[in-house]
Parts: sequence; structure tokens; C-alpha cells
Amino acid sequence: MGLKEQIRRFRAWQKEAVHYSDEHLEPHHCPNCGHDFEGNYCPVCRQGAGDGRITWKWVYKCVMEVWGMESRSLPYTVLQLIFRPGYLISDYINGRRQTSYTPVNMLFIIALVYVIVAQLLGIRDAEPLEAKDGSIELLVNARNWMAAHPAWAMIGMTMIMILPTWFIFRFAPRHARHSLPEGIIMQIFMGSLMLLVVFANRITPWLFWLAPFYYYVSYRQFFGYNRWGTLWRVALCFLVWLNVVLMMAVLPTLIDEDTGLVDKQEGIVVIIAAFALMVLMTAFLIFIGWIISKLKAKKLERQS
Repeated sequence: MGLKEQIRRFRAWQKEAVHYSDEHLEPHHCPNCGHDFEGNYCPVCRQGAGDGRITWKWVYKCVMEVWGMESRSLPYTVLQLIFRPGYLISDYINGRRQTSYTPVNMLFIIALVYVIVAQLLGIRDAEPLEAKDGSIELLVNARNWMAAHPAWAMIGMTMIMILPTWFIFRFAPRHARHSLPEGIIMQIFMGSLMLLVVFANRITPWLFWLAPFYYYVSYRQFFGYNRWGTLWRVALCFLVWLNVVLMMAVLPTLIDEDTGLVDKQEGIVVIIAAFALMVLMTAFLIFIGWIISKLKAKKLERQS
């Protein structure tokens, strides 16, 4: 098989990863409710056609169900998340969820595995700041918690993308006017993917570029914009994300005594002024993306 054919098959798999077939057309007798039926599941009680006496295979299936691996759902979902993230999220939001592991469960399992592996490998996080006199203790403690818990902090960081994505990609060719609940599910998937990226980056630091790359690929597959249309919108979302991160993580360092940037008396004023400026800048960036996307969508409507 040539390289072009392999690429063609891979792209076809990206767009349509799952194909269904009915392998149980012969008649079955349900041992649970006594109903006779054809197909994979009993239409009365929903018990599977293959369920019967307890075997070693059944025991293995019960053990694997704890981790979502009874039908390779968890590992296969992770595989899809790596190679077809936008299409996977689109399938799940459109209702094709049978072979996708539950995104919330997947996120917490990946976060748990990340913490365990990081401990085993001795991966250290950033040194904490001290909340001294003149500092805003709550913000400093929040920054320290994020530094000490990068897995959970990454989950929170992806949630920041919900609102800018909802506004800036509001008029996309696919999934136009997606709802906020759908946006939450999308970012939960992205949180799992970003945790994998963070872990890879901790092992090999030069892999940091995978984070913006995966957001670009995921958003292009999910929303259907062309390369440039996806690129500038993702860049705008990241600018909004950066502003929020600065508000949460960088502002406390401005009033830390060790930095010497401002003294104790001026600290509160600096924080309030910088916070207000960043909020205004965030709102402005979101509004610019929303209005440009709306105007372009109207232009395409007139042309069609």
C-alpha cells in the first residue's frame, strides 16, 4: 500500500472512525425476562444477547468495566482524542456516544494517572511564592495551588476557553450557535488532551507547541473553518486565555515583596487597576472576534 493510499485511509478514518454492523441476527432467548428476540440486545429488558452463564471472559469484562475498558472504549477514545480530536468531539455532541468513554470520567482518570506517574518519575513543579505583608494572600495561595497541582490547574485553564469559543466561533460553518453546555463538554475533552500534552512536555520540554497545535486542529475539525479562518480565531481565543491567566497567576507577583515592583501601600491600587484593564481588554478581544465572524457569516449568506 502506497503512502498516498495510507494517508487517504487515515483521513477517511478521522472523519468516520466507527462502523456498525448487526452480528447477532440469529434468534435469542433472554435469560433475564424470557423474551425471544433477534439482535444485540433484548428489546424488553435491554440485556445483551451474549449474556448467559458466568465464564472467565465475563469476569474479565466486569473487571475491565471499572476502568471503561470492557469494549476498549477508554483507550480507543484516547486514541481518537490524539488523532481526530475535533471529529471525536463532534460525534459525541451530535449524539454518537456509544463507543466514546464518558468525557468527565476520562478527564479524572487521566488526571489521576498523571499525578501518580509524576510522583513515580519525581517530576517537580514550580517553587511557591510566600504571601507576605502587602500581598493579596488569596491570589498568592491560588497561584501556589496551581503550581503545585498542574493537572487540576490545566483543567481549570481549559474551562477559560468556553466563553471566547462560544462568542468567536458563534457563526461557524459547522456547529454554529453551539450551546454553552456543549462548549463545556468540548473543553472537558480538550482538558484531557491538554493533560496528555502537559505530561509529554514534562518529559520532553520542547513539546510545548503541541498545545496550540491541538487547539488549532480540534477547532478546525469541529467548526469547519478554513486554515486562516481557524488560525486567527484560535489565536484570538488564546489572547483572551492569556489575559485571564495573567489576572490569576501574574498579578500576585506584582505585589510580592521579593519582586520589588511595587511597595505595600501601592499594591492594592496596582492590582485593581491592572485587573480592570485586563477585563476590558478581554471583553474587547471577544467582541472583535464576534463582530468579524458575524459580518463574514452574513457576507457568505448574501453570496450564496
